[in-house]
Amino acid sequence: MGRSSREVADVRILQVVQKPQRRGAEVFALQLSRELRSAGHDVRTAYLYPHEGENALPLAEGDTVLGGREHHRFEKLPGIDPLLLWRLRRVIDETRPDVVQVNGGRTVKYGAAAASLRRRRSWVLIYRNIGHPRDWMHGWRHTVYSRLVMPRLDGVVGVSDTTLHAVEDLYRLSVPTTRIPRAVDSEGFVPTIAREVIRRQSETPLTAPVIVWVGSLTSEKRVDRLFRVAEVVKRTVPDLHVWIVGEGPLRRTLDVQLRASSLAPSVRFLGVQNEVANYMSAGDVVALTSDTEGMPGVLLEAGLLSLPVVATRVGGVSECVLDGETGILVDRNDEGGLASALRDLLLQPERRRQLGRAARPWIEHNFTMSRVAEQYAAFYRRALMA
Repeated sequence: MGRSSREVADVRILQVVQKPQRRGAEVFALQLSRELRSAGHDVRTAYLYPHEGENALPLAEGDTVLGGREHHRFEKLPGIDPLLLWRLRRVIDETRPDVVQVNGGRTVKYGAAAASLRRRRSWVLIYRNIGHPRDWMHGWRHTVYSRLVMPRLDGVVGVSDTTLHAVEDLYRLSVPTTRIPRAVDSEGFVPTIAREVIRRQSETPLTAPVIVWVGSLTSEKRVDRLFRVAEVVKRTVPDLHVWIVGEGPLRRTLDVQLRASSLAPSVRFLGVQNEVANYMSAGDVVALTSDTEGMPGVLLEAGLLSLPVVATRVGGVSECVLDGETGILVDRNDEGGLASALRDLLLQPERRRQLGRAARPWIEHNFTMSRVAEQYAAFYRRALMA
Protein backbone atom coordinates (compact mmCIF):
# COMPACT_ATOMS: atom_id res chain seq x y z
CA MET A 1 0.00 0.00 0.00
CA GLY A 2 3.08 2.22 0.02
CA ARG A 3 2.79 5.56 -1.76
CA SER A 4 5.30 8.37 -2.22
CA SER A 5 5.11 11.41 0.06
CA ARG A 6 4.21 13.55 -2.96
CA GLU A 7 1.18 11.35 -3.70
CA VAL A 8 -0.22 11.78 -0.20
CA ALA A 9 0.43 15.51 0.27
CA ASP A 10 -3.33 16.12 0.42
CA VAL A 11 -5.23 13.24 1.97
CA ARG A 12 -8.84 12.18 1.46
CA ILE A 13 -10.21 11.22 4.86
CA LEU A 14 -13.45 9.59 5.95
CA GLN A 15 -14.15 10.01 9.65
CA VAL A 16 -16.48 7.33 11.04
CA VAL A 17 -18.20 8.52 14.21
CA GLN A 18 -20.87 6.84 16.31
CA LYS A 19 -23.47 9.64 16.16
CA PRO A 20 -23.63 13.46 16.01
CA GLN A 21 -23.94 14.00 19.74
CA ARG A 22 -22.08 16.54 21.85
CA ARG A 23 -19.68 14.20 23.61
CA GLY A 24 -15.92 14.31 23.74
CA ALA A 25 -14.97 11.92 20.93
CA GLU A 26 -17.63 13.25 18.60
CA VAL A 27 -16.86 16.93 19.20
CA PHE A 28 -13.15 16.32 18.73
CA ALA A 29 -13.72 14.50 15.43
CA LEU A 30 -15.78 17.45 14.22
CA GLN A 31 -13.13 20.00 15.20
CA LEU A 32 -10.29 17.90 13.78
CA SER A 33 -12.14 17.58 10.48
CA ARG A 34 -12.58 21.34 10.26
CA GLU A 35 -8.89 21.93 10.90
CA LEU A 36 -7.82 19.31 8.36
CA ARG A 37 -10.12 20.86 5.75
CA SER A 38 -8.61 24.27 6.37
CA ALA A 39 -5.19 22.69 5.72
CA GLY A 40 -6.34 21.49 2.30
CA HIS A 41 -7.43 17.92 2.98
CA ASP A 42 -10.74 16.47 1.78
CA VAL A 43 -12.61 15.29 4.89
CA ARG A 44 -16.06 13.71 5.14
CA THR A 45 -17.81 12.24 8.16
CA ALA A 46 -20.15 9.25 8.32
CA TYR A 47 -22.20 8.90 11.51
CA LEU A 48 -23.42 5.37 12.16
CA TYR A 49 -26.57 6.38 14.05
CA PRO A 50 -28.80 9.44 14.27
CA HIS A 51 -28.79 11.54 17.43
CA GLU A 52 -32.31 11.67 18.82
CA GLY A 53 -31.75 14.34 21.48
CA GLU A 54 -31.32 18.08 21.28
CA ASN A 55 -28.15 20.00 20.38
CA ALA A 56 -26.95 17.62 17.69
CA LEU A 57 -23.65 18.39 16.01
CA PRO A 58 -23.91 20.22 12.67
CA LEU A 59 -23.26 18.33 9.44
CA ALA A 60 -20.75 19.75 7.00
CA GLU A 61 -21.11 19.42 3.25
CA GLY A 62 -20.51 15.80 2.32
CA ASP A 63 -21.25 14.44 5.80
CA THR A 64 -23.91 11.77 6.20
CA VAL A 65 -25.89 9.94 8.87
CA LEU A 66 -26.14 6.27 7.91
CA GLY A 67 -29.35 5.68 9.85
CA GLY A 68 -28.27 2.63 11.82
CA ARG A 69 -30.52 1.23 14.53
CA GLU A 70 -28.51 1.58 17.71
CA HIS A 71 -30.54 -0.92 19.74
CA HIS A 72 -31.12 -3.52 17.04
CA ARG A 73 -30.47 -7.10 18.10
CA PHE A 74 -27.72 -7.42 15.49
CA GLU A 75 -25.75 -4.74 17.35
CA LYS A 76 -24.90 -6.86 20.36
CA LEU A 77 -21.12 -6.99 20.57
CA PRO A 78 -19.54 -8.18 18.36
CA GLY A 79 -22.56 -8.29 16.07
CA ILE A 80 -22.90 -6.34 12.85
CA ASP A 81 -26.05 -4.95 11.27
CA PRO A 82 -25.59 -5.98 7.61
CA LEU A 83 -27.66 -3.06 6.33
CA LEU A 84 -25.56 -0.53 8.24
CA LEU A 85 -22.37 -2.21 7.04
CA TRP A 86 -23.62 -2.04 3.44
CA ARG A 87 -24.33 1.68 3.84
CA LEU A 88 -20.84 2.29 5.23
CA ARG A 89 -19.27 0.32 2.38
CA ARG A 90 -21.26 2.39 -0.12
CA VAL A 91 -20.01 5.66 1.43
CA ILE A 92 -16.44 4.37 1.29
CA ASP A 93 -16.85 3.42 -2.37
CA GLU A 94 -18.39 6.80 -3.22
CA THR A 95 -15.88 8.98 -1.35
CA ARG A 96 -12.81 6.90 -2.28
CA PRO A 97 -10.82 7.90 0.82
CA ASP A 98 -7.14 7.36 1.43
CA VAL A 99 -7.83 7.07 5.16
CA VAL A 100 -10.82 5.75 7.09
CA GLN A 101 -10.52 6.80 10.72
CA VAL A 102 -12.74 5.06 13.28
CA ASN A 103 -13.30 7.05 16.45
CA GLY A 104 -13.99 4.54 19.18
CA GLY A 105 -17.12 2.70 20.26
CA ARG A 106 -18.87 0.64 17.61
CA THR A 107 -17.12 2.42 14.77
CA VAL A 108 -14.14 0.11 15.28
CA LYS A 109 -15.98 -3.13 14.53
CA TYR A 110 -17.74 -1.58 11.52
CA GLY A 111 -14.50 -0.22 10.13
CA ALA A 112 -12.87 -3.62 10.54
CA ALA A 113 -15.84 -5.35 8.91
CA ALA A 114 -15.68 -2.98 5.94
CA ALA A 115 -11.95 -3.62 5.62
CA SER A 116 -12.45 -7.39 5.68
CA LEU A 117 -14.73 -7.28 2.64
CA ARG A 118 -11.90 -6.27 0.33
CA ARG A 119 -8.81 -8.41 -0.12
CA ARG A 120 -6.96 -5.43 -1.55
CA ARG A 121 -7.80 -1.95 -0.30
CA SER A 122 -6.80 1.49 -1.54
CA TRP A 123 -7.37 2.96 1.94
CA VAL A 124 -5.87 2.49 5.37
CA LEU A 125 -7.92 1.95 8.53
CA ILE A 126 -6.84 4.13 11.46
CA TYR A 127 -8.21 3.60 14.96
CA ARG A 128 -8.31 6.55 17.34
CA ASN A 129 -8.31 5.08 20.84
CA ILE A 130 -9.57 7.38 23.58
CA GLY A 131 -9.70 5.15 26.66
CA HIS A 132 -8.08 2.26 28.49
CA PRO A 133 -9.16 -0.95 26.67
CA ARG A 134 -8.97 -3.12 29.78
CA ASP A 135 -11.81 -1.10 31.29
CA TRP A 136 -14.28 -2.68 28.86
CA MET A 137 -12.52 -5.44 26.92
CA HIS A 138 -12.66 -8.73 28.85
CA GLY A 139 -13.04 -12.45 28.19
CA TRP A 140 -14.64 -13.42 24.89
CA ARG A 141 -14.86 -9.79 23.77
CA HIS A 142 -11.08 -9.57 23.93
CA THR A 143 -10.80 -12.82 21.97
CA VAL A 144 -13.14 -11.60 19.24
CA TYR A 145 -11.39 -8.25 18.90
CA SER A 146 -7.95 -9.87 18.91
CA ARG A 147 -8.87 -12.26 16.11
CA LEU A 148 -11.34 -10.36 13.94
CA VAL A 149 -11.05 -6.62 14.55
CA MET A 150 -7.56 -5.50 15.50
CA PRO A 151 -5.77 -7.40 12.68
CA ARG A 152 -7.67 -5.24 10.17
CA LEU A 153 -6.13 -2.00 11.47
CA ASP A 154 -3.35 -0.21 9.62
CA GLY A 155 -2.55 2.27 12.38
CA VAL A 156 -3.52 3.27 15.91
CA VAL A 157 -3.56 6.72 17.51
CA GLY A 158 -3.73 6.93 21.30
CA VAL A 159 -4.80 10.17 22.96
CA SER A 160 -2.29 9.63 25.76
CA ASP A 161 0.81 7.57 26.44
CA THR A 162 -1.16 5.62 29.03
CA THR A 163 -3.95 4.58 26.66
CA LEU A 164 -1.62 3.92 23.73
CA HIS A 165 0.64 1.65 25.76
CA ALA A 166 -2.43 -0.19 27.07
CA VAL A 167 -3.64 -0.92 23.54
CA GLU A 168 -0.17 -1.97 22.40
CA ASP A 169 0.24 -4.31 25.37
CA LEU A 170 -3.24 -5.82 25.10
CA TYR A 171 -3.16 -6.57 21.38
CA ARG A 172 0.57 -6.84 20.56
CA LEU A 173 0.17 -4.46 17.63
CA SER A 174 2.55 -4.62 14.67
CA VAL A 175 1.13 -1.61 12.79
CA PRO A 176 2.30 2.01 13.08
CA THR A 177 1.19 3.68 16.31
CA THR A 178 1.54 7.14 17.77
CA ARG A 179 0.38 9.32 20.63
CA ILE A 180 -1.55 12.42 19.57
CA PRO A 181 -3.31 14.23 22.42
CA ARG A 182 -6.75 15.76 22.56
CA ALA A 183 -6.88 19.39 21.53
CA VAL A 184 -9.03 22.47 21.89
CA ASP A 185 -10.05 25.16 19.45
CA SER A 186 -8.38 28.15 21.07
CA GLU A 187 -10.18 30.63 18.81
CA GLY A 188 -13.65 29.10 19.02
CA PHE A 189 -13.80 28.28 22.73
CA VAL A 190 -14.55 31.75 24.07
CA PRO A 191 -17.32 32.90 26.45
CA THR A 192 -19.98 35.01 24.77
CA ILE A 193 -22.26 35.71 27.76
CA ALA A 194 -21.24 37.60 30.90
CA ARG A 195 -20.68 35.71 34.15
CA GLU A 196 -23.43 37.72 35.84
CA VAL A 197 -25.98 36.66 33.24
CA ILE A 198 -25.12 32.97 33.52
CA ARG A 199 -25.30 33.15 37.30
CA ARG A 200 -28.72 34.75 37.11
CA GLN A 201 -29.99 32.22 34.57
CA SER A 202 -28.70 29.39 36.76
CA GLU A 203 -30.34 30.80 39.89
CA THR A 204 -26.96 31.05 41.58
CA PRO A 205 -25.85 34.03 43.72
CA LEU A 206 -23.12 36.07 42.08
CA THR A 207 -20.72 35.56 44.99
CA ALA A 208 -21.43 31.85 45.61
CA PRO A 209 -18.50 29.44 45.10
CA VAL A 210 -19.32 27.18 42.14
CA ILE A 211 -17.92 23.78 41.18
CA VAL A 212 -18.52 23.05 37.49
CA TRP A 213 -18.75 19.47 36.22
CA VAL A 214 -19.07 18.82 32.47
CA GLY A 215 -19.74 15.48 30.83
CA SER A 216 -22.14 12.67 30.08
CA LEU A 217 -24.12 11.26 33.00
CA THR A 218 -22.78 7.71 32.71
CA SER A 219 -21.46 5.27 35.28
CA GLU A 220 -17.74 5.73 34.55
CA LYS A 221 -17.98 9.50 35.06
CA ARG A 222 -18.91 8.97 38.74
CA VAL A 223 -21.18 11.93 39.36
CA ASP A 224 -22.27 10.07 42.49
CA ARG A 225 -18.71 10.53 43.77
CA LEU A 226 -18.87 14.24 42.99
CA PHE A 227 -22.06 14.58 45.03
CA ARG A 228 -20.58 12.83 48.07
CA VAL A 229 -17.44 14.95 47.86
CA ALA A 230 -19.40 18.18 47.42
CA GLU A 231 -21.57 17.32 50.41
CA VAL A 232 -18.40 17.20 52.52
CA VAL A 233 -17.13 20.48 51.04
CA LYS A 234 -20.43 22.18 51.81
CA ARG A 235 -19.86 21.70 55.55
CA THR A 236 -17.12 24.34 55.43
CA VAL A 237 -18.31 26.20 52.32
CA PRO A 238 -22.03 26.52 53.11
CA ASP A 239 -22.92 28.68 50.11
CA LEU A 240 -21.40 26.15 47.67
CA HIS A 241 -23.19 25.47 44.37
CA VAL A 242 -22.58 22.61 41.93
CA TRP A 243 -23.37 22.90 38.22
CA ILE A 244 -23.83 19.74 36.16
CA VAL A 245 -23.48 20.50 32.45
CA GLY A 246 -24.55 17.46 30.46
CA GLU A 247 -27.14 14.72 30.16
CA GLY A 248 -27.13 10.95 30.14
CA PRO A 249 -28.79 7.70 31.20
CA LEU A 250 -28.08 8.18 34.93
CA ARG A 251 -30.01 11.43 35.27
CA ARG A 252 -32.97 9.87 37.10
CA THR A 253 -30.70 7.81 39.36
CA LEU A 254 -28.79 10.94 40.33
CA ASP A 255 -32.04 12.77 41.06
CA VAL A 256 -32.98 10.00 43.50
CA GLN A 257 -29.55 10.13 45.13
CA LEU A 258 -29.87 13.87 45.63
CA ARG A 259 -33.26 13.69 47.32
CA ALA A 260 -31.69 12.19 50.42
CA SER A 261 -28.81 14.67 50.43
CA SER A 262 -28.39 18.07 52.03
CA LEU A 263 -26.65 19.07 48.80
CA ALA A 264 -29.86 18.98 46.75
CA PRO A 265 -30.75 22.72 46.95
CA SER A 266 -27.25 23.62 45.73
CA VAL A 267 -27.16 21.45 42.58
CA ARG A 268 -28.17 22.75 39.17
CA PHE A 269 -28.67 20.32 36.28
CA LEU A 270 -28.04 22.54 33.26
CA GLY A 271 -28.29 19.94 30.50
CA VAL A 272 -26.29 19.82 27.29
CA GLN A 273 -25.10 23.28 26.25
CA ASN A 274 -23.89 24.43 22.84
CA GLU A 275 -21.71 27.12 24.44
CA VAL A 276 -20.07 25.32 27.35
CA ALA A 277 -17.46 28.07 27.74
CA ASN A 278 -20.15 30.41 29.09
CA TYR A 279 -20.89 28.09 32.00
CA MET A 280 -17.33 27.08 32.76
CA SER A 281 -16.12 30.68 32.85
CA ALA A 282 -18.94 31.58 35.25
CA GLY A 283 -17.72 28.97 37.75
CA ASP A 284 -14.72 28.87 40.05
CA VAL A 285 -13.30 25.33 39.86
CA VAL A 286 -13.78 22.53 37.32
CA ALA A 287 -14.06 19.04 38.79
CA LEU A 288 -13.54 15.67 37.14
CA THR A 289 -14.37 12.57 39.21
CA SER A 290 -14.15 9.75 36.64
CA ASP A 291 -13.01 6.18 37.14
CA THR A 292 -11.53 6.06 33.65
CA GLU A 293 -10.60 8.61 30.99
CA GLY A 294 -8.47 9.04 27.91
CA MET A 295 -7.53 12.69 27.82
CA PRO A 296 -10.60 14.70 28.87
CA GLY A 297 -11.34 17.69 26.68
CA VAL A 298 -13.02 19.49 29.56
CA LEU A 299 -9.67 19.76 31.36
CA LEU A 300 -8.06 21.32 28.30
CA GLU A 301 -10.99 23.71 27.96
CA ALA A 302 -10.70 24.68 31.62
CA GLY A 303 -7.03 25.51 31.14
CA LEU A 304 -7.82 27.59 28.08
CA LEU A 305 -10.22 29.62 30.25
CA SER A 306 -7.58 29.96 33.00
CA LEU A 307 -9.68 27.85 35.36
CA PRO A 308 -8.09 25.51 37.92
CA VAL A 309 -9.17 21.87 37.97
CA VAL A 310 -9.43 19.16 40.58
CA ALA A 311 -9.40 15.75 38.90
CA THR A 312 -8.94 12.07 39.53
CA ARG A 313 -5.56 10.73 38.44
CA VAL A 314 -6.77 8.31 35.75
CA GLY A 315 -5.87 7.61 32.12
CA GLY A 316 -4.05 10.48 30.48
CA VAL A 317 -5.19 13.13 32.98
CA SER A 318 -1.68 13.56 34.37
CA GLU A 319 -0.43 14.28 30.83
CA CYS A 320 -2.64 17.35 30.46
CA VAL A 321 -2.82 18.61 34.07
CA LEU A 322 0.41 19.47 35.87
CA ASP A 323 -0.29 18.47 39.45
CA GLY A 324 0.21 21.44 41.76
CA GLU A 325 0.94 23.79 38.83
CA THR A 326 -2.19 23.92 36.66
CA GLY A 327 -4.52 21.87 38.84
CA ILE A 328 -4.75 19.29 41.60
CA LEU A 329 -4.79 15.53 40.97
CA VAL A 330 -6.10 12.99 43.48
CA ASP A 331 -6.36 9.20 43.42
CA ARG A 332 -9.81 8.24 42.23
CA ASN A 333 -10.82 6.43 45.42
CA ASP A 334 -9.59 9.20 47.73
CA GLU A 335 -12.84 11.08 48.23
CA GLY A 336 -11.41 12.83 51.28
CA GLY A 337 -8.53 14.11 49.17
CA LEU A 338 -10.91 15.34 46.48
CA ALA A 339 -12.99 17.16 49.09
CA SER A 340 -9.91 18.78 50.64
CA ALA A 341 -8.56 19.93 47.28
CA LEU A 342 -11.88 21.45 46.23
CA ARG A 343 -12.46 23.10 49.60
CA ASP A 344 -8.97 24.61 49.70
CA LEU A 345 -9.26 26.09 46.21
CA LEU A 346 -12.72 27.50 46.84
CA LEU A 347 -11.46 29.21 50.00
CA GLN A 348 -8.25 30.50 48.38
CA PRO A 349 -9.04 32.73 45.39
CA GLU A 350 -5.40 33.74 44.88
CA ARG A 351 -4.38 30.07 44.65
CA ARG A 352 -7.11 29.53 42.06
CA ARG A 353 -5.81 32.46 40.02
CA GLN A 354 -2.24 31.18 40.28
CA LEU A 355 -3.16 27.75 38.90
CA GLY A 356 -5.35 29.28 36.20
CA ARG A 357 -2.62 31.67 35.03
CA ALA A 358 -0.25 28.74 34.60
CA ALA A 359 -2.84 26.55 32.86
CA ARG A 360 -3.57 28.72 29.85
CA PRO A 361 -0.05 28.94 28.34
CA TRP A 362 0.47 25.22 29.05
CA ILE A 363 -2.64 24.34 27.05
CA GLU A 364 -1.97 26.85 24.26
CA HIS A 365 1.54 25.49 23.72
CA ASN A 366 0.72 21.78 23.77
CA PHE A 367 -2.93 21.14 22.95
CA THR A 368 -4.12 23.44 20.15
CA MET A 369 -6.11 21.99 17.26
CA SER A 370 -3.78 23.32 14.55
CA ARG A 371 -0.81 21.57 16.14
CA VAL A 372 -2.68 18.30 16.61
CA ALA A 373 -4.12 18.33 13.07
CA GLU A 374 -0.59 18.53 11.67
CA GLN A 375 0.32 15.46 13.71
CA TYR A 376 -2.68 13.54 12.36
CA ALA A 377 -1.84 14.44 8.77
CA ALA A 378 1.74 13.29 9.29
CA PHE A 379 0.56 9.99 10.77
CA TYR A 380 -1.86 9.40 7.89
CA ARG A 381 1.04 9.80 5.45
CA ARG A 382 3.15 7.44 7.51
CA ALA A 383 0.43 4.77 7.49
CA LEU A 384 -0.17 5.18 3.75
CA MET A 385 3.53 4.73 3.01
CA ALA A 386 3.96 1.71 5.30
